[in-house]
Amino acid sequence: MRRGTRVPGRRGRPGCERAGFTLLEIAVALAILGIGVVTCLQIFSGSLRLQDRAMRQSRAVLHARATMDALLFQAEITDHSEERTTADGFVTHILVRHAQRSEGAPKLDDLDEPPELTLRYVQVDVTWQDGLGAKSYTVTSMRTAPENE
Repeated sequence: MRRGTRVPGRRGRPGCERAGFTLLEIAVALAILGIGVVTCLQIFSGSLRLQDRAMRQSRAVLHARATMDALLFQAEITDHSEERTTADGFVTHILVRHAQRSEGAPKLDDLDEPPELTLRYVQVDVTWQDGLGAKSYTVTSMRTAPENE
């Protein structure tokens, strides 16, 4: 083989061995690596958003249950409606009223005297803003209370 002649299928300068990667091979490898990195970052950021939403929902549930427990364990409870806003951005709406017949209250027409205890309907709604709009969690319960009206 004479110096300066090309061997078929060989690139580069005549007489030199091919070593390393071509620019095209490196560009393809970097493109594949870039797609993988971007996919991993999107999955990670999506999981952070879901974790934040789940944490806010859990805090709203705990807030609603704590408010309901406080209402159920009060010595006396009166019919009322109120709204509170926490520093965390939760809006709590509390409703206490006499229970209706469809909710299990007895028919008072059959009684000779008004009862000492009546059944009360207690509802706690907690609303908060999420990335997709307003979310809400509702807890309802019943309890007996002295008749005060």
